[in-house]
Amino acid sequence: MLCSPTIATRCGTKPQHETLTSLDTSVGGTVRFGDGSLVNIEGIGSVLLQTKQNGHKVLSEVYYIPKLKSSIISLGQLEEGGCKIVIEDGYCDVFDTERSLLARAPRVKNRLYLLKMKLAAPVCLMAKADDSAWLWHGRYGHLNFRALRELGTKGMVEGLPQLDRVEQFCDGCALGKQHRFPFPQVASYRAEKPLDLVHADLCGKIKPSTAGGKNYFLLIVDDHSRYMWVELLTTKDEAFKCFKKVQALAETERGCKLRAFRSDRGGEFNSIEFKQYCDERGVKHFTTVPYTPQQNGVVERRNRTVVEMARCLLKSKGVPGEFWGEAVSTAVYLLNRAPTKSLKGRTPFEAWHNRKPKVHHLRTFGCIANVKVAGPGVSKMSDRSIKMVFVGYETGTKGYRVYDPISRKLHISRDVIFEESKGWDWKPHAQADPVTSVFDVEFYTVAGQGSK
Repeated sequence: MLCSPTIATRCGTKPQHETLTSLDTSVGGTVRFGDGSLVNIEGIGSVLLQTKQNGHKVLSEVYYIPKLKSSIISLGQLEEGGCKIVIEDGYCDVFDTERSLLARAPRVKNRLYLLKMKLAAPVCLMAKADDSAWLWHGRYGHLNFRALRELGTKGMVEGLPQLDRVEQFCDGCALGKQHRFPFPQVASYRAEKPLDLVHADLCGKIKPSTAGGKNYFLLIVDDHSRYMWVELLTTKDEAFKCFKKVQALAETERGCKLRAFRSDRGGEFNSIEFKQYCDERGVKHFTTVPYTPQQNGVVERRNRTVVEMARCLLKSKGVPGEFWGEAVSTAVYLLNRAPTKSLKGRTPFEAWHNRKPKVHHLRTFGCIANVKVAGPGVSKMSDRSIKMVFVGYETGTKGYRVYDPISRKLHISRDVIFEESKGWDWKPHAQADPVTSVFDVEFYTVAGQGSK
Protein backbone atom coordinates (compact mmCIF):
# COMPACT_ATOMS: atom_id res chain seq x y z
CA MET A 1 0.00 0.00 0.00
CA LEU A 2 1.30 3.48 -0.79
CA CYS A 3 -0.20 5.28 2.17
CA SER A 4 1.22 3.76 5.31
CA PRO A 5 -0.23 1.04 7.52
CA THR A 6 -3.76 0.81 6.20
CA ILE A 7 -6.58 -1.61 6.95
CA ALA A 8 -8.02 -3.39 3.94
CA THR A 9 -11.47 -4.55 4.96
CA ARG A 10 -15.13 -4.60 4.05
CA CYS A 11 -17.70 -3.48 6.54
CA GLY A 12 -21.36 -2.70 6.58
CA THR A 13 -21.79 0.88 7.70
CA LYS A 14 -24.15 3.77 7.95
CA PRO A 15 -21.96 6.85 7.74
CA GLN A 16 -23.41 10.05 6.42
CA HIS A 17 -22.39 10.70 2.84
CA GLU A 18 -19.95 13.41 4.00
CA THR A 19 -17.98 11.09 6.30
CA LEU A 20 -16.66 9.02 3.40
CA THR A 21 -13.42 10.31 1.88
CA SER A 22 -14.41 8.52 -1.34
CA LEU A 23 -17.66 6.92 -2.50
CA ASP A 24 -18.37 4.89 -5.63
CA THR A 25 -22.15 4.68 -6.00
CA SER A 26 -21.87 2.33 -8.99
CA VAL A 27 -21.17 -0.56 -6.60
CA GLY A 28 -24.35 -2.31 -5.41
CA GLY A 29 -25.60 -5.60 -4.06
CA THR A 30 -27.10 -6.88 -0.82
CA VAL A 31 -25.94 -8.07 2.60
CA ARG A 32 -27.73 -10.95 4.36
CA PHE A 33 -27.88 -11.05 8.16
CA GLY A 34 -28.30 -13.97 10.54
CA ASP A 35 -32.08 -13.61 10.66
CA GLY A 36 -32.27 -13.93 6.86
CA SER A 37 -33.05 -10.27 6.22
CA LEU A 38 -31.44 -8.42 3.33
CA VAL A 39 -30.28 -4.80 3.07
CA ASN A 40 -29.19 -2.98 -0.07
CA ILE A 41 -25.65 -1.71 -0.65
CA GLU A 42 -25.69 1.77 -2.21
CA GLY A 43 -21.97 2.32 -2.70
CA ILE A 44 -18.47 1.56 -1.49
CA GLY A 45 -15.85 3.96 -0.17
CA SER A 46 -13.27 4.73 2.52
CA VAL A 47 -13.40 6.22 6.01
CA LEU A 48 -10.49 8.15 7.51
CA LEU A 49 -9.96 7.63 11.25
CA GLN A 50 -7.88 9.69 13.68
CA THR A 51 -5.59 7.96 16.20
CA LYS A 52 -4.62 9.16 19.68
CA GLN A 53 -1.33 10.49 18.25
CA ASN A 54 -3.28 12.57 15.69
CA GLY A 55 -2.26 10.18 12.96
CA HIS A 56 -4.60 8.73 10.34
CA LYS A 57 -5.75 5.21 9.51
CA VAL A 58 -8.01 4.15 6.67
CA LEU A 59 -10.93 1.76 6.68
CA SER A 60 -11.34 0.95 3.00
CA GLU A 61 -13.89 -0.95 0.92
CA VAL A 62 -16.60 0.24 3.29
CA TYR A 63 -20.12 -0.61 2.18
CA TYR A 64 -22.53 2.33 2.31
CA ILE A 65 -25.84 0.93 3.63
CA PRO A 66 -28.17 3.79 4.68
CA LYS A 67 -30.77 1.43 6.25
CA LEU A 68 -28.41 0.16 8.94
CA LYS A 69 -28.84 1.78 12.35
CA SER A 70 -25.29 0.98 13.48
CA SER A 71 -21.93 0.58 11.80
CA ILE A 72 -20.60 -2.98 11.73
CA ILE A 73 -16.99 -4.07 11.22
CA SER A 74 -16.06 -7.65 10.29
CA LEU A 75 -13.19 -8.88 12.47
CA GLY A 76 -12.54 -11.75 10.05
CA GLN A 77 -11.96 -9.37 7.19
CA LEU A 78 -9.81 -7.10 9.35
CA GLU A 79 -7.64 -10.16 9.95
CA GLU A 80 -7.57 -10.93 6.22
CA GLY A 81 -6.28 -7.41 5.66
CA GLY A 82 -3.23 -8.03 7.86
CA CYS A 83 -4.53 -6.86 11.24
CA LYS A 84 -4.12 -8.80 14.49
CA ILE A 85 -7.19 -9.34 16.68
CA VAL A 86 -6.86 -10.09 20.41
CA ILE A 87 -9.98 -10.70 22.54
CA GLU A 88 -9.45 -11.09 26.30
CA ASP A 89 -10.52 -9.66 29.66
CA GLY A 90 -13.63 -8.08 28.17
CA TYR A 91 -11.83 -6.11 25.46
CA CYS A 92 -11.24 -6.54 21.74
CA ASP A 93 -7.89 -5.08 20.69
CA VAL A 94 -7.15 -4.43 17.01
CA PHE A 95 -3.52 -4.06 15.92
CA ASP A 96 -2.64 -2.71 12.48
CA THR A 97 -0.20 -4.22 9.99
CA GLU A 98 2.73 -2.66 11.87
CA ARG A 99 1.39 -4.19 15.12
CA SER A 100 0.57 -0.83 16.66
CA LEU A 101 -2.64 -0.67 18.66
CA LEU A 102 -5.30 0.70 16.37
CA ALA A 103 -8.43 0.32 18.50
CA ARG A 104 -9.69 -1.10 21.81
CA ALA A 105 -13.37 -1.94 22.12
CA PRO A 106 -15.01 -2.99 25.42
CA ARG A 107 -17.62 -5.78 25.53
CA VAL A 108 -21.13 -4.47 26.17
CA LYS A 109 -24.26 -6.19 27.54
CA ASN A 110 -25.36 -7.82 24.27
CA ARG A 111 -21.89 -9.41 23.92
CA LEU A 112 -20.90 -7.14 21.07
CA TYR A 113 -17.79 -4.97 21.21
CA LEU A 114 -18.55 -1.27 21.01
CA LEU A 115 -15.91 0.78 19.21
CA LYS A 116 -15.83 4.57 19.35
CA MET A 117 -13.37 6.25 17.01
CA LYS A 118 -12.95 9.82 15.86
CA LEU A 119 -13.35 10.53 12.16
CA ALA A 120 -10.67 12.66 10.52
CA ALA A 121 -10.55 14.97 7.52
CA PRO A 122 -7.69 14.87 4.99
CA VAL A 123 -5.07 17.60 5.44
CA CYS A 124 -4.93 20.31 2.79
CA LEU A 125 -1.50 19.85 1.21
CA MET A 126 -1.51 23.37 -0.22
CA ALA A 127 -1.74 24.80 3.30
CA LYS A 128 1.22 22.68 4.46
CA ALA A 129 3.62 23.62 1.65
CA ASP A 130 6.00 25.36 4.08
CA ASP A 131 6.32 22.20 6.22
CA SER A 132 9.36 20.15 5.16
CA ALA A 133 7.70 16.77 5.76
CA TRP A 134 4.58 17.67 3.78
CA LEU A 135 6.71 19.24 1.01
CA TRP A 136 8.61 15.98 0.51
CA HIS A 137 5.37 14.03 0.77
CA GLY A 138 4.17 15.95 -2.29
CA ARG A 139 7.50 15.73 -4.11
CA TYR A 140 7.64 11.97 -3.60
CA GLY A 141 4.25 11.37 -5.19
CA HIS A 142 2.35 11.22 -1.87
CA LEU A 143 4.58 8.48 -0.48
CA ASN A 144 3.57 7.61 3.10
CA PHE A 145 5.48 9.18 5.98
CA ARG A 146 6.72 5.83 7.28
CA ALA A 147 8.54 5.24 3.99
CA LEU A 148 9.89 8.81 3.95
CA ARG A 149 11.29 8.31 7.47
CA GLU A 150 12.90 5.04 6.39
CA LEU A 151 14.55 6.70 3.38
CA GLY A 152 16.05 9.42 5.58
CA THR A 153 17.04 7.52 8.73
CA LYS A 154 18.62 4.60 6.84
CA GLY A 155 20.41 6.85 4.34
CA MET A 156 18.86 5.02 1.40
CA VAL A 157 18.95 8.15 -0.79
CA GLU A 158 21.05 11.31 -0.99
CA GLY A 159 19.47 14.74 -0.57
CA LEU A 160 16.48 13.86 1.62
CA PRO A 161 16.37 15.32 5.17
CA GLN A 162 15.35 13.14 8.10
CA LEU A 163 11.62 13.55 8.56
CA ASP A 164 9.57 12.71 11.64
CA ARG A 165 5.80 12.95 11.39
CA VAL A 166 2.88 10.74 12.36
CA GLU A 167 1.11 9.03 9.50
CA GLN A 168 -1.48 11.33 7.94
CA PHE A 169 -3.38 11.60 4.68
CA CYS A 170 -3.64 14.72 2.55
CA ASP A 171 -6.48 15.61 0.22
CA GLY A 172 -4.59 14.15 -2.75
CA CYS A 173 -4.07 10.83 -0.93
CA ALA A 174 -7.73 10.56 0.01
CA LEU A 175 -8.89 11.30 -3.53
CA GLY A 176 -6.22 9.27 -5.28
CA LYS A 177 -6.00 5.97 -3.44
CA GLN A 178 -8.58 3.22 -3.21
CA HIS A 179 -7.13 0.40 -1.14
CA ARG A 180 -8.06 -3.19 -1.86
CA PHE A 181 -7.18 -6.59 -0.46
CA PRO A 182 -3.51 -7.27 -1.21
CA PHE A 183 -2.24 -10.21 -3.20
CA PRO A 184 -0.13 -12.74 -1.24
CA GLN A 185 3.11 -10.98 -0.36
CA VAL A 186 5.45 -13.97 -0.28
CA ALA A 187 6.42 -15.42 -3.65
CA SER A 188 7.51 -19.04 -4.00
CA TYR A 189 10.51 -17.96 -6.10
CA ARG A 190 12.82 -14.97 -5.94
CA ALA A 191 15.48 -14.30 -8.58
CA GLU A 192 19.04 -14.28 -7.23
CA LYS A 193 20.47 -11.96 -9.88
CA PRO A 194 19.21 -9.10 -12.07
CA LEU A 195 17.50 -10.26 -15.28
CA ASP A 196 17.15 -13.84 -14.04
CA LEU A 197 13.42 -13.11 -14.26
CA VAL A 198 11.37 -10.09 -15.30
CA HIS A 199 7.62 -9.56 -15.09
CA ALA A 200 5.51 -7.59 -17.56
CA ASP A 201 1.94 -6.36 -17.65
CA LEU A 202 0.03 -4.22 -20.13
CA CYS A 203 -2.39 -1.72 -18.59
CA GLY A 204 -5.25 -0.18 -20.59
CA LYS A 205 -7.13 0.84 -22.58
CA ILE A 206 -6.91 4.20 -20.81
CA LYS A 207 -9.18 7.18 -21.40
CA PRO A 208 -8.64 9.96 -22.27
CA SER A 209 -5.74 9.44 -24.65
CA THR A 210 -2.61 11.46 -24.04
CA ALA A 211 -1.80 14.42 -26.28
CA GLY A 212 0.45 12.03 -28.23
CA GLY A 213 -2.35 9.50 -28.69
CA LYS A 214 -1.14 6.95 -26.12
CA ASN A 215 -3.78 4.59 -24.72
CA TYR A 216 -1.78 1.93 -22.82
CA PHE A 217 1.34 1.54 -20.75
CA LEU A 218 3.64 -1.47 -20.49
CA LEU A 219 5.21 -2.01 -17.06
CA ILE A 220 8.27 -4.27 -16.76
CA VAL A 221 9.69 -5.23 -13.35
CA ASP A 222 12.99 -6.97 -12.60
CA ASP A 223 12.25 -9.69 -10.04
CA HIS A 224 15.57 -9.40 -8.17
CA SER A 225 15.87 -5.61 -7.79
CA ARG A 226 12.20 -4.65 -8.27
CA TYR A 227 13.47 -1.93 -10.65
CA MET A 228 10.81 -0.86 -13.15
CA TRP A 229 10.62 0.39 -16.71
CA VAL A 230 7.53 1.89 -18.32
CA GLU A 231 6.65 2.43 -21.96
CA LEU A 232 3.60 4.30 -23.27
CA LEU A 233 1.80 2.62 -26.18
CA THR A 234 -0.76 3.71 -28.74
CA THR A 235 -1.97 0.18 -29.49
CA LYS A 236 -1.42 -3.23 -27.90
CA ASP A 237 0.59 -4.55 -30.84
CA GLU A 238 3.42 -2.13 -29.90
CA ALA A 239 4.13 -4.16 -26.75
CA PHE A 240 6.54 -6.54 -28.49
CA LYS A 241 8.62 -3.68 -29.91
CA CYS A 242 8.71 -1.88 -26.55
CA PHE A 243 9.67 -5.07 -24.73
CA LYS A 244 12.66 -5.56 -27.05
CA LYS A 245 13.66 -1.93 -26.46
CA VAL A 246 13.63 -2.32 -22.67
CA GLN A 247 15.40 -5.67 -22.89
CA ALA A 248 18.25 -4.20 -24.96
CA LEU A 249 18.62 -1.28 -22.53
CA ALA A 250 18.60 -3.50 -19.43
CA GLU A 251 21.05 -6.03 -20.86
CA THR A 252 23.45 -3.23 -21.83
CA GLU A 253 23.28 -1.64 -18.38
CA ARG A 254 23.85 -4.89 -16.49
CA GLY A 255 26.12 -6.66 -18.96
CA CYS A 256 24.10 -9.89 -18.80
CA LYS A 257 21.30 -11.56 -20.73
CA LEU A 258 17.65 -11.92 -19.84
CA ARG A 259 16.98 -15.50 -18.74
CA ALA A 260 13.23 -15.69 -18.05
CA PHE A 261 10.11 -13.63 -18.58
CA ARG A 262 6.66 -13.87 -16.96
CA SER A 263 3.41 -12.38 -18.25
CA ASP A 264 -0.31 -13.05 -18.29
CA ARG A 265 -1.96 -14.69 -21.27
CA GLY A 266 -2.55 -11.48 -23.17
CA GLY A 267 -2.29 -11.86 -26.92
CA GLU A 268 0.53 -9.31 -27.12
CA PHE A 269 2.92 -11.86 -25.52
CA ASN A 270 1.47 -15.09 -26.90
CA SER A 271 1.99 -14.54 -30.61
CA ILE A 272 4.04 -16.92 -32.76
CA GLU A 273 6.47 -14.09 -33.45
CA PHE A 274 7.11 -13.50 -29.75
CA LYS A 275 7.51 -17.23 -29.05
CA GLN A 276 10.03 -17.51 -31.87
CA TYR A 277 11.92 -14.47 -30.53
CA CYS A 278 12.22 -16.04 -27.06
CA ASP A 279 13.25 -19.43 -28.47
CA GLU A 280 16.00 -17.90 -30.58
CA ARG A 281 17.49 -16.11 -27.57
CA GLY A 282 17.01 -18.84 -25.02
CA VAL A 283 14.53 -16.82 -22.95
CA LYS A 284 12.06 -18.88 -20.94
CA HIS A 285 8.51 -17.51 -21.10
CA PHE A 286 6.20 -18.30 -18.20
CA THR A 287 2.50 -17.44 -18.33
CA THR A 288 -0.23 -17.36 -15.71
CA VAL A 289 -3.22 -19.68 -15.49
CA PRO A 290 -6.24 -18.05 -17.22
CA TYR A 291 -8.07 -15.52 -15.01
CA THR A 292 -5.40 -15.79 -12.30
CA PRO A 293 -3.42 -12.51 -12.40
CA GLN A 294 -2.19 -13.16 -8.84
CA GLN A 295 0.34 -15.61 -10.31
CA ASN A 296 2.02 -12.56 -11.83
CA GLY A 297 1.57 -10.75 -8.53
CA VAL A 298 4.88 -8.87 -8.54
CA VAL A 299 3.95 -6.72 -11.51
CA GLU A 300 0.23 -6.69 -10.63
CA ARG A 301 1.00 -5.08 -7.26
CA ARG A 302 3.45 -2.60 -8.77
CA ASN A 303 0.97 -1.82 -11.53
CA ARG A 304 -1.69 -0.96 -8.97
CA THR A 305 0.78 1.15 -6.97
CA VAL A 306 1.85 3.06 -10.10
CA VAL A 307 -1.76 3.79 -11.07
CA GLU A 308 -2.66 4.98 -7.56
CA MET A 309 0.38 7.25 -7.33
CA ALA A 310 -0.30 8.66 -10.80
CA ARG A 311 -3.86 9.41 -9.76
CA CYS A 312 -2.59 11.23 -6.63
CA LEU A 313 -0.15 13.29 -8.70
CA LEU A 314 -2.90 14.44 -11.02
CA LYS A 315 -5.58 15.09 -8.42
CA SER A 316 -3.39 16.95 -5.92
CA LYS A 317 -2.78 19.77 -8.40
CA GLY A 318 -5.92 19.37 -10.52
CA VAL A 319 -3.99 18.34 -13.65
CA PRO A 320 -6.26 17.09 -16.50
CA GLY A 321 -6.52 13.38 -17.22
CA GLU A 322 -4.80 13.66 -20.61
CA PHE A 323 -1.51 13.97 -18.67
CA TRP A 324 -1.81 10.47 -17.20
CA GLY A 325 1.20 9.37 -19.27
CA GLU A 326 3.44 11.98 -17.64
CA ALA A 327 2.03 11.04 -14.22
CA VAL A 328 2.63 7.32 -14.77
CA SER A 329 6.21 7.94 -15.93
CA THR A 330 6.84 10.17 -12.91
CA ALA A 331 5.34 7.57 -10.55
CA VAL A 332 7.71 4.90 -11.88
CA TYR A 333 10.63 7.33 -11.53
CA LEU A 334 9.73 7.99 -7.88
CA LEU A 335 8.92 4.39 -6.94
CA ASN A 336 12.32 3.26 -8.22
CA ARG A 337 13.70 5.61 -5.56
CA ALA A 338 11.30 4.58 -2.78
CA PRO A 339 11.41 1.73 -0.24
CA THR A 340 9.78 -1.60 -0.97
CA LYS A 341 9.16 -4.50 1.42
CA SER A 342 10.93 -6.80 -1.03
CA LEU A 343 14.29 -5.11 -0.35
CA LYS A 344 15.93 -4.52 3.02
CA GLY A 345 17.53 -1.09 3.41
CA ARG A 346 17.81 -0.44 -0.33
CA THR A 347 15.71 1.14 -3.03
CA PRO A 348 15.14 -0.58 -6.39
CA PHE A 349 17.43 2.06 -7.94
CA GLU A 350 20.33 1.05 -5.70
CA ALA A 351 19.65 -2.66 -6.18
CA TRP A 352 19.82 -2.20 -9.96
CA HIS A 353 22.54 0.47 -10.34
CA ASN A 354 24.62 -0.41 -7.24
CA ARG A 355 24.60 3.21 -6.04
CA LYS A 356 22.30 5.33 -3.93
CA PRO A 357 19.94 7.63 -5.83
CA LYS A 358 20.08 11.39 -5.37
CA VAL A 359 16.71 13.02 -4.72
CA HIS A 360 17.57 16.66 -3.99
CA HIS A 361 16.24 17.57 -7.45
CA LEU A 362 12.71 16.26 -6.82
CA ARG A 363 9.89 18.76 -7.13
CA THR A 364 6.10 18.63 -6.75
CA PHE A 365 4.35 17.31 -9.86
CA GLY A 366 1.93 19.79 -11.44
CA CYS A 367 3.34 22.89 -9.74
CA ILE A 368 4.12 26.19 -11.44
CA ALA A 369 7.54 26.23 -13.15
CA ASN A 370 9.15 29.51 -14.17
CA VAL A 371 11.25 28.50 -17.16
CA LYS A 372 14.14 30.65 -18.37
CA VAL A 373 13.73 31.82 -21.96
CA ALA A 374 16.74 30.91 -24.08
CA GLY A 375 17.62 30.59 -27.72
CA PRO A 376 17.18 32.80 -30.80
CA GLY A 377 14.56 35.51 -30.96
CA VAL A 378 14.99 36.75 -27.37
CA SER A 379 15.30 40.54 -27.32
CA LYS A 380 16.82 42.61 -24.53
CA MET A 381 13.40 43.84 -23.38
CA SER A 382 11.48 40.55 -23.59
CA ASP A 383 10.54 38.46 -20.56
CA ARG A 384 13.30 36.25 -19.23
CA SER A 385 10.96 33.49 -18.00
CA ILE A 386 7.61 31.92 -18.86
CA LYS A 387 5.22 30.27 -16.43
CA MET A 388 4.71 26.62 -17.29
CA VAL A 389 3.72 23.43 -15.44
CA PHE A 390 6.15 20.82 -14.15
CA VAL A 391 5.15 17.37 -15.48
CA GLY A 392 8.13 15.10 -14.82
CA TYR A 393 11.78 14.23 -15.23
CA GLU A 394 13.57 13.74 -18.54
CA THR A 395 15.32 10.38 -18.77
CA GLY A 396 18.99 10.56 -19.66
CA THR A 397 19.39 14.30 -19.02
CA LYS A 398 19.56 16.64 -16.03
CA GLY A 399 16.46 18.46 -17.17
CA TYR A 400 12.82 18.81 -16.17
CA ARG A 401 9.79 18.21 -18.38
CA VAL A 402 7.61 21.34 -18.39
CA TYR A 403 4.41 22.02 -20.29
CA ASP A 404 3.19 25.36 -21.62
CA PRO A 405 -0.65 25.31 -21.42
CA ILE A 406 -0.87 28.43 -23.60
CA SER A 407 1.09 27.14 -26.60
CA ARG A 408 0.28 23.48 -25.71
CA LYS A 409 3.92 22.46 -26.13
CA LEU A 410 6.23 20.34 -24.00
CA HIS A 411 9.72 21.65 -23.20
CA ILE A 412 12.85 20.26 -21.55
CA SER A 413 14.74 22.71 -19.36
CA ARG A 414 17.26 22.73 -16.52
CA ASP A 415 16.85 26.46 -15.74
CA VAL A 416 13.62 26.39 -13.76
CA ILE A 417 12.39 28.17 -10.63
CA PHE A 418 9.54 26.25 -9.00
CA GLU A 419 6.53 27.52 -7.05
CA GLU A 420 5.64 24.22 -5.44
CA SER A 421 2.68 25.52 -3.46
CA LYS A 422 0.92 26.78 -6.60
CA GLY A 423 -0.85 24.94 -9.39
CA TRP A 424 -2.10 26.01 -12.80
CA ASP A 425 -5.73 27.03 -13.34
CA TRP A 426 -6.60 24.40 -15.92
CA LYS A 427 -10.28 25.11 -16.37
CA PRO A 428 -9.92 27.56 -19.29
CA HIS A 429 -7.64 25.09 -21.09
CA ALA A 430 -9.04 21.65 -20.19
CA GLN A 431 -11.89 19.94 -22.00
CA ALA A 432 -12.95 18.05 -18.87
CA ASP A 433 -13.16 19.11 -15.26
CA PRO A 434 -9.84 17.85 -13.78
CA VAL A 435 -11.32 17.61 -10.30
CA THR A 436 -13.91 15.00 -11.23
CA SER A 437 -12.30 13.32 -14.25
CA VAL A 438 -8.76 11.98 -14.05
CA PHE A 439 -8.36 8.86 -16.17
CA ASP A 440 -10.08 5.51 -16.54
CA VAL A 441 -8.51 2.12 -17.20
CA GLU A 442 -10.56 -0.71 -18.66
CA PHE A 443 -11.36 -3.25 -15.90
CA TYR A 444 -9.45 -1.03 -13.47
CA THR A 445 -11.40 2.20 -13.02
CA VAL A 446 -9.11 4.92 -11.78
CA ALA A 447 -11.24 8.05 -11.63
CA GLY A 448 -14.14 6.23 -9.97
CA GLN A 449 -13.12 3.04 -8.17
CA GLY A 450 -13.28 -0.42 -9.65
CA SER A 451 -11.33 -3.61 -9.91
CA LYS A 452 -8.95 -5.16 -12.32
